[in-house]
Amino acid sequence: MSLGDLYEPLHQHHADPYPFYERARREEPLFYSPAIGAWVVTRMADVRRILRDSRTFSSANTLRPFTPFPPAVVAELSKGYPNLASYITMDGDEHRRLRGPASAALTPERVDAIEPYITERATRLIDGFAKDGGVEFMAGYANRLPVDVIARLIGFAEEDSAAFGDDSRTAASMGMGHRFSSEEEQIECARTWVRFQQLIERYVTARRADPRDDLISDYIAAFAPGAEPLTFEGMAELIGLVLGVAVPGHITTSALLGNGLLRLLSQPEQWRLLCERPGLVANAAEEIARYDTPTHIFLRVSTADATVGGQDFPAGTEFALCLASANRDDDAFERGEIFDITRVPRANVVFGQGPHYCPGAGLARREVEISLRLLTERLPGLRLVAEQRIEYRGTLDHRGPLALWLEW
Repeated sequence: MSLGDLYEPLHQHHADPYPFYERARREEPLFYSPAIGAWVVTRMADVRRILRDSRTFSSANTLRPFTPFPPAVVAELSKGYPNLASYITMDGDEHRRLRGPASAALTPERVDAIEPYITERATRLIDGFAKDGGVEFMAGYANRLPVDVIARLIGFAEEDSAAFGDDSRTAASMGMGHRFSSEEEQIECARTWVRFQQLIERYVTARRADPRDDLISDYIAAFAPGAEPLTFEGMAELIGLVLGVAVPGHITTSALLGNGLLRLLSQPEQWRLLCERPGLVANAAEEIARYDTPTHIFLRVSTADATVGGQDFPAGTEFALCLASANRDDDAFERGEIFDITRVPRANVVFGQGPHYCPGAGLARREVEISLRLLTERLPGLRLVAEQRIEYRGTLDHRGPLALWLEW
């Protein structure tokens, strides 16, 4: 029996998939998963090769749900805009053209410029619970800071930040790899997706009339200049472009923060070391990303006959790149299954690689580093609330704790 027949990525192997990944790298590093409908790639060398070769391995299927949407969900989604311009699912020149403004908005210089706001906002959030002796970290911090930061960069007003975060987090469930409890939940997520599109539409309309220094205005200047009314397709393209930054721009960072505090406080000696040696903050942020990678699966589809892991595959074969497994591969990282914030950082694939490397990687790293620095300074006595049950979001593209109770 193949390991693929045993693999249950959203059920049995969701809470702690790493022992299964380790077994797969050792026994069957490439296996077909009926649950995903793709060949799962678990070793770093194979994952890197596929990510770098976008000509042979297209990202066209990146957002494909594991199973087709029911008709009722399709009906709800049809009330919004089609996803016409997601550069995440494009390759080549079109991908570069549509990705350009997002990359320009998230350059190291722009990240440096927004760092004071990140620090101010993080400090204010910590001030809000520092005297309480305890906090549910995801709701109180991890799900809030990244939302406020990316909302500010995109151009959403502060009063819309909460709706932006709640709706975009729910809308993200319409992407690949989410576990729904019922069709009713899926329908509600589809309605939220449409509502979030409508929120973006209002901002696009406002910024066309009154441009500002934000990403929405940058996209308008690049792809819809002038005063003529937008066509339906033109509005759909702009909404898709903003969605491509708005959703991944915070959900991955939120999961990184939750995974990071859980890991550090589960190994208190690592937390104490970080408090004693603040110079390790950047190392710690990178080790958290490597060891508890939020995005577990990237989908790719071959455009030509290809050989992967010593096996030959025809064009049109779908592959599920297991980033979380690759980032613990002993062939890429010495003692890859060990969490060690003193580890000398080496290139990992937490933010992808090649043409589709995440343009927001620098921003996410900066938010995690600032958070770790402030938390170790302000709350060095942090510890996990005893005997809490950690449950994870039912998804593979931003896997992090649903709730994380801390005390001090």
